Amino acid sequence: MQSTSSPLDQLADIHLPDGISWWPLAPGWWILLALLASVVIGFLFWRQRKQQNHYRVIAQQELAAIYANYQQSQDAAMYLHALSVLLRRTALTAYPYSFNASIKGNDWLRWLDSVCPTLNEKFSSELGQGLLTSAYQKNPQIDVGGLHQLSSQWINLHRNYRQKISAPKKIKATAETSNV
Repeated sequence: MQSTSSPLDQLADIHLPDGISWWPLAPGWWILLALLASVVIGFLFWRQRKQQNHYRVIAQQELAAIYANYQQSQDAAMYLHALSVLLRRTALTAYPYSFNASIKGNDWLRWLDSVCPTLNEKFSSELGQGLLTSAYQKNPQIDVGGLHQLSSQWINLHRNYRQKISAPKKIKATAETSNV
């Protein structure tokens, strides 16, 4: 007798497809990775900038403490001395490699104005001159509130050695041309 084979026995087994691999990534994953990398890099730049300008926050806190001490004691000479020391310490922190701590007098005031061009040379004015001369008087007559505000603005707005100071633009002399 002949064995009859079933036509089902002649069928091949079912082959399952290979598993889906993670590589190569789909375009959506590449976009997500790029966004994640840009967020991490942006955070690192922000944190570095915040750390580089942290001295401004500390200087503002010390300026507020000096002003509060002045309001209690009403000793303008002590206030002017402490303010001068604070401004020099802030300048040394902002320009650790190029600031000459031994500059005095009007050169000191001009330097303060030069690193903060947005104040329009207010330290070289009468208010700033009081910083130089009034500290050595017995009873100095000076606008402490105005000097406090000016110093606070300078601490916030001055350019440090990491920032570019915009130089004044030079006007080129042009020769007149004759169009004959």
